[in-house]
Amino acid sequence: MPKAKQYVDQSMSSVQSTVSTLQQALNSAEKQDNKNKIQQAINSLSDAQQQLSGYQD
Repeated sequence: MPKAKQYVDQSMSSVQSTVSTLQQALNSAEKQDNKNKIQQAINSLSDAQQQLSGYQD
């Protein structure tokens, strides 16, 4: 059975992929309000990734 660290690493990879996709959405968005919402989501995911980066098993 995988250790929690493996799940954390897998989650970080997923988060990075999601951030990349959101960056593309940000570049494509036209309304400033939508750009702001996407940027907030990117920031939240980046914060989560930073928190997880310190995970030790």
